Amino acid sequence: MTRSNELEIKIRTYLSSLSPKALGSLVRNLENSKRKESTEPHLDLILTAAAALVQKPQPAAIDAPNAELRRAQVHKQFFSPLEDFLIDEALPLRQEGRIHRPMLDRVWKWFARDVMPNEVKTVLDQAGNAAVSGERVDALVQALRTRAVEAFGEALEASEISEKKRRIIGVELGGERGIAELKDIQKVFAAERWLAPFLQSIPERVNEHRLKQDHDVLRLVDKCSNRFPDHVPIIAAALVDRSDTPSALCTFAGRLAGDEDPRTIAGSQFAPFVDIVMSEAERLQIRALDHRHNSNDPAAFSEALSDYHALVRGVERDMDLSMSGRWHKRLADTKRNISGEVTRELKGASGAIRRALQVPKFDADGVLKTDQTAVDDAVRTLRVVTMARTASETFAVNEIGKQTRQAVEQTLEIVTRSLITDLGKAEGHQVAAHASAADVAIKLSEIYFGADYAAQLRRSREAAFAKASNQETPSEPAPERKLVSSVLSRY
Repeated sequence: MTRSNELEIKIRTYLSSLSPKALGSLVRNLENSKRKESTEPHLDLILTAAAALVQKPQPAAIDAPNAELRRAQVHKQFFSPLEDFLIDEALPLRQEGRIHRPMLDRVWKWFARDVMPNEVKTVLDQAGNAAVSGERVDALVQALRTRAVEAFGEALEASEISEKKRRIIGVELGGERGIAELKDIQKVFAAERWLAPFLQSIPERVNEHRLKQDHDVLRLVDKCSNRFPDHVPIIAAALVDRSDTPSALCTFAGRLAGDEDPRTIAGSQFAPFVDIVMSEAERLQIRALDHRHNSNDPAAFSEALSDYHALVRGVERDMDLSMSGRWHKRLADTKRNISGEVTRELKGASGAIRRALQVPKFDADGVLKTDQTAVDDAVRTLRVVTMARTASETFAVNEIGKQTRQAVEQTLEIVTRSLITDLGKAEGHQVAAHASAADVAIKLSEIYFGADYAAQLRRSREAAFAKASNQETPSEPAPERKLVSSVLSRY
């Protein structure tokens, strides 16, 4: 089997393990990346495989030939009604309706061991029996979830009465926060009979116009909120997950409440819609900071900052938060935290760029060693500098932003021109080293100054390379061009 075939099989295996909702979200993100002319390796392969699975009728989740896999899928099938409400970030303030995904494993372990061990074992045994059909196992999981509603309710009620039982459940689920998560899980499970049809009637993606002006989603939510007022936070959590413009839920809350005044909304049953938007700001802040410190994708941090900026700008445009202390404080806290990270990124911009523009050296085997970490840091920083230029108020970086842009422009212009000049004077194996450094500099310049400026630099680079090689400008990429191209293709 070729390496490409192995890669394709791995991709298809991973994609097949995703839920239909996660798969659809992945396809949308990949299509957006393609429209932005991303050169991410294997993007087309992943997109083709994912799109095929989205279009293909999905078999029953339990219909897997492998017994162990079927047993493992019971967990996933049991929690499937929660898909619209799961988030991967641990919010600083727990938001009703938004369930931390890692909590599912804790709940399942507790449920299978202490709450309904015999019933869970029966379902798992049936799932592991190849003679039992997938449809039968699906029915068993559904029945188990129905019985879990009552069992969870009894456990939660007992925890309200007995402090000892509350401590025991808290130890298993992670304290008061875990108990609150269990309440949300029980609430969603209990509402499955009407909640599933309601969610099916809501478009998979809800645009800004629908939330701010149209009446179809408004009527559905208003009717549902009147019938099930205790589930408004659940409805709000489902909507924020499907909204193209989550900030528009603030206006949507005002339409439901019949008044755009934040004080009126805060006193109404529809306040959870604004609470959810504040939790989304907190989630995006956490996501951005995680990307800065942990992501291997140098564009991830700036993209997360852009999402956060779009949310904050929309909220502040549509609602006067100064009239609501609680919401104003939550948003201000996220802005303060994220502003500190952006400021630190900007302060280190010039140094990061200079490190990336160092002429690489050859190792003992004569292989040119490009500092990929330095290049990634410079790409991330330049994207942040560029993005912050249009969002300086959101991140409170007006002054530091101006200073950074001046330093970055000077560094890029001076060092890039110097590298191209030195390339024309290079001899022997140093030609490849200087060509590599010049290519990195040109790519960084393209990120900051744009394609036209980069095209001018490339013409100068080709002339310098031809001079150094004592030959005409090559029509085909030289070997060292191919080397640096592979390094920079991801950007």
